[in-house]
Formats: sequence, structure tokens, C-alpha cells
Amino acid sequence: MTESASASAPASTANLGPAFDCMALALKPRCTVHAQPADEWSVEHVGGHRPGNGEGDGVLVAARRAVGESRPLTLKVDSEIPIGKGLGSSAAAFVAGTAAALRAVGEEPPHDRVFRLAAEMEGHPDQVAASVYGGLIMVPAEGLPMRLPLHPSLRPVVAVPDTRLPTEEARAVLARNLPRDLVIRSLARVAALTAGLISGDPELLAAAHGDEIHEAPRDHLSPEVGRLIEVARRAGAFHAARSGAGPSVVAIVGLEAVDSVSRAFRKAGAEVINDAIDTAGLV
Repeated sequence: MTESASASAPASTANLGPAFDCMALALKPRCTVHAQPADEWSVEHVGGHRPGNGEGDGVLVAARRAVGESRPLTLKVDSEIPIGKGLGSSAAAFVAGTAAALRAVGEEPPHDRVFRLAAEMEGHPDQVAASVYGGLIMVPAEGLPMRLPLHPSLRPVVAVPDTRLPTEEARAVLARNLPRDLVIRSLARVAALTAGLISGDPELLAAAHGDEIHEAPRDHLSPEVGRLIEVARRAGAFHAARSGAGPSVVAIVGLEAVDSVSRAFRKAGAEVINDAIDTAGLV
């Protein structure tokens, strides 16, 4: 058993439009967890982003599941990731909490093990995968996540409005069954998105716009999302979409449009995260 250990995992923007629950991009804001053996379980949150009353504590849940109730730890959490904004705060908490806890009891878990444990807790694998492996990640139908080569001319610019949307509420409005023609249109958008992110082709990225599976059903929950998407497109973004469950919006832009899209988002009243791809993942 070690004296203390730490782990850090990045934020992420998921779906990127039509790639629902199967694609995400890691971003530089991080959740860092310090853990050390103790007589009883405890957790302390420092920094500006911490769970509110009744929201649960992903780090504590992850640590307990990873090492078992009988090996208590003292946990200190410092998260730079806004909560309830669609930026993978819970996924990063599960990843960092799992890894820090296992390290604190003397293990050095492989990334693939951390991914499996955290994805089981999160319930969907895309943002967990980005937090573990970093970069642009695709989660295949079978097997482990794969890193995709994001074209070097592309950058994400993320608008973070001052509203919040719990993931549970955002998922509750989604249909369980979908018409075949809608699924076919969605497959075409995913193909365009994937090819566009790899090639940097603006026309392919534009063809990925307009998801009907998870974006359209959520429009009434966060109308600011649609407005920010239009702001981004008018300012020169190749593609813009709801980030995760929202209400944040991610714009995929060329290098020359990072500043103009960032200014447009700020003018619309949102905070901005720009030029912030994380390629390190879990450390």
C-alpha cells in the first residue's frame, strides 16, 4: 500500500453532432484526484467546480467501487471542469477517481481497465474513452476505443452558457425507437463527420449538421443551444453541435476562424474554451 497517489483526467466534448454515444474529443480542463489510505472514507472538493447537494459524488463512487468499501481513502478533488454543461465532468471524475484509488492501494491499473470500470459507472462510453485515452476517440460496436487522427487544420471552440442541463433530464426525452429513414440520414451524417474530421474538408463537416436523434429532441430543454450553433456558423465554423447533453456548444473551425468564432460566442454571452485539445488523457 502506498502513502498517497493522484490521477488526472481531461474534460471532453461528445457526439460532435450525429455520432451519438460513440465519438468524443478530449479537452484540456482537468479533474485531478489525490488519494491516500485512511481510517474512514472522506472527500474534499477544492477549486471552483464541485457537485451540489443531491448531485452525488462521482469521484467517491468510483473510488469505492474500484477498491472496495473495506479499504477507505481520503480523497481531495480539484476539478477545472464545469458541472452540468455537457463537458464530461462525471466521466472525468469516474476516470480520475478510479485510477487514483487503485494507485493509492498499490496498483498501477492499465488504461483499458480504468476505461472498462469507469464506462460501467457512467453508463455510456464515449466521454469516458476521451478522458482515458485523450484526443479524438471513436468507440466501436465491439472492442476497445480507437484514436482517430484529427486533421491538424481543425480546432474545437466551445461555448459554455450560464445555464445547466442534467444528463439524466437530457436523456429522458430521447426516443427508444426510431424510423428507418431517420437512421439512414443519421448514418450519412456520421460518415460525413468522421471523414471531415480526418480530412479537414469543410464541405464534409457541413454535411454533418442537423442531428435528429439526440439534438432535435433536446431543443426545447435548452433553446440557447440552437442560437449558439447559428452564431458559430455565421462566424465561420465548418460545423457546430451540442456538446454532450448540452447546453454547451462545440464548433469545429479552421485555424483562421478560432478568434472570430470565439469573439462571436463571447458576444452571445457564453464563456469560451478554445484551442484546447488534450492528447494526454489519463495521467
